[in-house]
Order: sequence, then C-alpha cells, then structure tokens
Amino acid sequence: MAASAIGGMPEHEVPVTAFVDVTVIPAYGDRHRENQTVLVQGDRITAAGPVSQIKVPRGARRLGRRGQILAPGLTDMHVHIFEPNDGVLFLANGVTTVRNMAGRPDTDALAARIDRGEAPGPHIYSSGPIIDGPREPTTLDVPDEIRRRVNATADHPYIAAKLYENLTPGLFGMAVQVARQRGLQVYAHVPLTMSVRDVLALRIDSIEHLTGFDRALAPDSRSDWDQERWTTIDPALIAPLAHDVASSRVWNVATLVMWLAAERGFSNVDGAEHAPLYRYATPRLRQHWRDLYEQARQERDPARAWSVAQGGHAARLQVVRALHEAGAGLLIGTDATQPFLYPGFSLHDELAYHRDAGIPVGDILRADTADAARFLRREREFGVVAPGARADLLLLDADPEANLESLRSPAGVMAAGRWYAAARLRTMLDDVAATIALKLASAPPPS
Repeated sequence: MAASAIGGMPEHEVPVTAFVDVTVIPAYGDRHRENQTVLVQGDRITAAGPVSQIKVPRGARRLGRRGQILAPGLTDMHVHIFEPNDGVLFLANGVTTVRNMAGRPDTDALAARIDRGEAPGPHIYSSGPIIDGPREPTTLDVPDEIRRRVNATADHPYIAAKLYENLTPGLFGMAVQVARQRGLQVYAHVPLTMSVRDVLALRIDSIEHLTGFDRALAPDSRSDWDQERWTTIDPALIAPLAHDVASSRVWNVATLVMWLAAERGFSNVDGAEHAPLYRYATPRLRQHWRDLYEQARQERDPARAWSVAQGGHAARLQVVRALHEAGAGLLIGTDATQPFLYPGFSLHDELAYHRDAGIPVGDILRADTADAARFLRREREFGVVAPGARADLLLLDADPEANLESLRSPAGVMAAGRWYAAARLRTMLDDVAATIALKLASAPPPS
C-alpha cells in the first residue's frame, strides 16, 4: 500500500478510527496492555500504544471504552465458502479470516467483492479445487492429469493444492513434488492407500479432519467406517503417533465439530430443521443436507450413528490433547457448510471442544489467530493487534481467555478496517434470514 494513498484516496483524507482507552491483547498468550489507544486507517492498524502517547486525530471516529477488550479477529481454518450470506454469518461471530478448502469461481468472485468492500465478509485464503485420483480403473493418463491440475492451481492465485483420499501413493507423492516446485502449500486428506506416517514423511503442510489417524490407532479394526474405527483405537498408540506428527512439523485440523454435527442432526432431523440456526440455511443447503440424510439413513441407523459418533468424539479429544502436549501444530477449523454446520457459529463450538480436550484457552485462541497466520506465512498480516497488520479486530466486553463464551457476542467486529457494531450485525443476520424465508416462500412446491 502506497504511503501517500489508501484505496485511491490521499492518505490525509482517509478517515481514522480510534479505539480509545481499551485493554489490548496484542496476541493471545502475550501480556494484556491496559489503557491503550489503537488507530486504524484504511484496512491497516497504523498505531498502538498507551493513551498518553497516541494522539487521536481531529475528526476520528472514537470507539471503545475503559474495560473493553480489543483482540485479534478469529480464523476458521477449514471452510467451504461460496454464498454471500456466509460472509455475514462469519463476521457476526467475529471470524475475520477463513481458509477456503476448495477453490471455485463463485468463491473467487466473493473473495474479490469482499476485498473491494462490496460485500461483508472475512478475508479468504483459498486452496485450489480438490485434486483426487479415480475411484475406478480408467484409461485416462492419470499422472499427466494430476500434474496438469496442480499446475493449473499454481497458475491461479491459489495458495495451496488440496489433495484427496483416492490418490495412490505414487500420484500423491508426484502431486506434492509438483506443488512444491510451483511454490504451493499442500493440504490433504490421508489417502486410503497410505498411512499417516507415509504422508508425514512427505512433509506436507496440513492433514485435514485427522484422516488416517483412526487407521493408525486401530490397526486391528475390520470396520470400513471411520466413525466406528475411532471407537476402537488403542490408547497406547496415541503418544507415539503424536510424537511423530510433532517431529514432522505437519499441522493438523481436527474439525471436531464436523465429526458430530451431521450425525447429531440426522439422529433427529426434524429437530435439526427446526433449530434456531436453521433459518440461516439457504434453500440449496437445505436440499443438499436433506439429500445427505436420505443417503445416510439407507446405510445405517441414524440413532446408532449418533451414538458411535459420540464415542469417537471422546477418542478424538484424547488425540487432540496428545498432539498439543507433543507440540504438534494445531489449527482450528469446522468444515462449514457441511450438514448443520453454520459459518461462524460452529467455530465457537469447535473452540469449546478443544477446551474440552484439556487445552488451555489461551493456547486455543493463539492457535486460532497468530498460529493460523504463521501457518499461512502471513505472520505480520493478521492474528495480532500491531501496527502494519490488517485491521481485523474484535471489541469485547470480557476477556476471552477468562471467558471463552464472550467471543459469541462481540460488542463489534472490524474486518479489514470496516466496522460492524453488534446492533448492525444483528440486523444483517435478520436480513439474511428474511431473504432466505422469502426465497423459500416463493419457491415452487415440490412435484
């Protein structure tokens, strides 16, 4: 950004926002700083320091008061965002940055609109489209096609290749090599024909959903259902695997909420479809979730699936705690918008589940902010309250390290310098629900 202009406007004409006499959390885990003033101009934090040392420019918008907390915005490190409504839901929950896990044209267009200030929403970092191997034998020149897809990802402004579970070891390794040559990060599901340790040896960047962990920890299981394998893991194998993960420096996104949400919803689908948050599900999502429910109940009893999922959840909490204790990198993500996962809202559940695993709240929040930025190689860009960083900020009425639930109701959210007070966010949420209700009312009846 040029020093003389911001967004095409001379710098001296760009409005300044001042958070005055607030308590600042520069980064979670750092000492809180009381009686601070933070200045924002354009999309950047321009100054931060004691009230006595920071001069507020004449005409600046003043926000905050003594006792309120100014903290870094939250991050969801595994989402699928493609509808404008999603941006509102994320912001209303304090999420100012997301990692989108499958690039697509409508996501690219939404990201551009958000960056230009034409739509509300978090900053989007996106992988390319999912790269998978064939499920069935094919005459296609598969290595050439996989290479083409990785190169196409690099030719687009995506930050990573997303590799999936049907890749063979040879194809997976080749895709990693090409991605590295093109400067891409690599995010992956552990392929069905590979072990976690096979993937760790390739030093990819992140493993999603703890895929493959169940096979490593329940080697004698004969079940082909991952939820069930999770209920039979050998606890003695957890610490050695966690040590190997930490040694590899591969990061991990447990998406604990993802493993539970669908099974819980499908066990009482009528209740899930009458829950308060369902008003934010678009007609397209409602139909998709209902289709997945119909498919799932043909495969197994929903009540039993929910019971099994809860058993698996207890096992995954043990694994997440062991990863943290071993020093492995943890990222916080949800997989919204899988069934009954709502952008932003579900992140708070994910944070709480990590607390249930026994991880200190400060460590969880650092993982969700500064560590997420470090993983994305954007340490100075977000996740901190510091001059030069993007102005992604939460104004809170209570310290989230002491009261994690305070994050569910911020007094206001700033995303890339754009301020949304709590009342405005509530109105925006109501508008989303009203728009969806109107679409539902005007939709033709099912044939």
